[in-house]
Amino acid sequence: MYTLKSVLYDDRIEKWQIREERVHHHILIFITGGQAIYHSGGEVFELHQGDVLFIPAGTIRSCHNDAKGPHQKYSAHFTTAGEADKTVEALRQRGMFKWNIHNADYFRQRFSMLLLQWFDQTPGGLLICQGILLELIGRLIHDTQQQIRSAVKKDLIHKLQAYIVHNKSKPIQLSDLARHIDRSPNHVTRIFKEVLGQTPIDYIHQVKVSVACELLKSSGMTIAEISDYLGYCEQSYFHRIFKKFTGVAPTAVQKGHPIAFVPLPGVSGAARK
Repeated sequence: MYTLKSVLYDDRIEKWQIREERVHHHILIFITGGQAIYHSGGEVFELHQGDVLFIPAGTIRSCHNDAKGPHQKYSAHFTTAGEADKTVEALRQRGMFKWNIHNADYFRQRFSMLLLQWFDQTPGGLLICQGILLELIGRLIHDTQQQIRSAVKKDLIHKLQAYIVHNKSKPIQLSDLARHIDRSPNHVTRIFKEVLGQTPIDYIHQVKVSVACELLKSSGMTIAEISDYLGYCEQSYFHRIFKKFTGVAPTAVQKGHPIAFVPLPGVSGAARK
């Protein structure tokens, strides 16, 4: 259960400040203009337009206007009980934190409606308030969780990229990548497309072709030797892959033909290891 205690709108209050004290309710703050400074646990939170600040109940904080002048903000003070406690646990675990909310204009509109409904202290008005508060909290949780999931995906991609570069001389299968990060092949394919915009198999070939370009230019190795070195079982297959990604044959690169293919960052150094 969510219980609203108050909804406020601070509109450029001169000399606004609150001394250090413990908050007894959860507080959701949205800055609509100017800047505000919050302090808690030795951390400083500089809030700008579009920023959301969540302050869990029990937090000791102080706050004041920025030196440039007063600010504008909405704030909702609320408590939770029962299942609602579990809902906000993802936020509470982070302690006091700020967030630049996605779709800030809509967030402002909903907070404005929350304030208007708060003045209507009828049973219907309070129910609408509770619904809007749930939506605001839900959007904040969704936003933060999306970033966490995105960070996890990027971390997995970095691990897979390193694996591919370090195993460039071997035939690499999708199943090898899946085992490396303990995920399914479908999951590997999905996150590659989401993060890099290409399939893992194409990325593997791109790494190998990038290494091949450097070797063709400077190693003195034959095309057959490079093909074998990069784990291609058939030289003809290597030729097809190379031309797919560069638009020219390996022999053309040996002769100094310019190519449109751009080697992957960090792969060139790996080729020399």
